[in-house]
Amino acid sequence: MLVDLPGLDHHIMDKSTVSEYVEHNDAILVVIVPAAQALEIESSRALKLAKERRRSSFLPFIGTRIVGVISKIDQAASDQKAIAAVEALLLNKGPTKAQDIPWVALIGQSVTTTTLKSRSSGSENYFETAWRAESESLKSILTGAPPSKLGRMALVDALAQQIQNRMKLRVPNL
Repeated sequence: MLVDLPGLDHHIMDKSTVSEYVEHNDAILVVIVPAAQALEIESSRALKLAKERRRSSFLPFIGTRIVGVISKIDQAASDQKAIAAVEALLLNKGPTKAQDIPWVALIGQSVTTTTLKSRSSGSENYFETAWRAESESLKSILTGAPPSKLGRMALVDALAQQIQNRMKLRVPNL
């Protein structure tokens, strides 16, 4: 189960409902923070909620069950302080409260469909082209960040790692 904490936090007023989702031991908590707010990451309500319940009570030794997503990098590209804060998070050098979370960076929907279609070759599908274009854009904006933490494939990898950790623990001999 994936739990989008900002989404729950913004759309559900009843804290008990939010807690109900977060309390699932195998839930992967996804904390999404816009790049422009990376400087204030420590005050993020979603991060606070995730950190309160960051370790699974049933699976305490597998560590965090949070994946951090920094979104809208393209919209903060001209804000050097925000970009520096994003790069620090991606390098695990951000605030102590956020250092044990695997962070990935995503871009907004700034790459137009017509641009993508013109770049797409016959053998490549739209999503492959879009994800490649996103990675290229992120690399040009976040020059000090590891490429392995940029783009949708980085998010897929981070989520897959969380799932793999749980599978190893639940079914260790398969």
